[in-house]
Amino acid sequence: MNILLAEHLGFCMGVKRATEAVYNLIEREKKEKISTFGPLIHNNLVLDYLAKKGVGIIDNPEDAVGVVIIRAHGIHPDIRRKLEEKAVELIDATCPRVLNSQKKVRKASEKGMSVIIVGDKDHGEVHGVAGYAANVSIIDSRAEAEKVSVKLPALLISQTTFGKGEYDSISSILCARFPGIEVADSICPATGERQKALIDMADKVDAIIVIGGKNSANTLRLYETALKLGKKVWHIEDENEIPEEVKKFSIIGITAGASTPDWVIKKIADKLKTY
Repeated sequence: MNILLAEHLGFCMGVKRATEAVYNLIEREKKEKISTFGPLIHNNLVLDYLAKKGVGIIDNPEDAVGVVIIRAHGIHPDIRRKLEEKAVELIDATCPRVLNSQKKVRKASEKGMSVIIVGDKDHGEVHGVAGYAANVSIIDSRAEAEKVSVKLPALLISQTTFGKGEYDSISSILCARFPGIEVADSICPATGERQKALIDMADKVDAIIVIGGKNSANTLRLYETALKLGKKVWHIEDENEIPEEVKKFSIIGITAGASTPDWVIKKIADKLKTY
């Protein structure tokens, strides 16, 4: 069996930065408790590894002790203030691109602008960015863009991992409905790079494996894109989930979401090479 890896796959800059921050803490000889505020990344294998190393997960600032790491998604400003009041050591591993979105929204709000965020209402990044706006709406589809009420002046901004094509469509609808709305370019290039690399790879393979957490938004978008390309596609988290059906194909393409570490990709590729 031949294996072809997409040109761009796996950890993005923000996730790599956040995981390295936690790994560096684990290597310390100090005995302070280490926790992340919310799951560090959307990958169960990494979370299991961190749990074995004693890294906890907290969801309430009142539970903060020792060292607390802010994950790449960032946090709501009210939560940040509460963590700072706890006098714990706070390490900010918020992705620089997410920080940039937070700053844009804060500045727009200070100018009296309303804010529309395009993204998953339940995503940590969206919740954090929304916290910097006094007047905010969150939408995730063209259908919602057709209905949402917007008070001008307004800023439109997206979750950094949102699909560019969908965001462009939503932007077009809102710009037509509300002329003068300011549109921010906030989508991380890594998202587009992985999508393009998948599309470029698709014509060269018989089937595609998408590696990543089942709750990872950008991994799910890769899976959805692969389905649209008309290939046989599987979404798996580790080598134990490789389906028997894969043996029917000669050339397998592999892509992976931004929360998928290199060692997981390598394990899956190595196992496929034995078929």
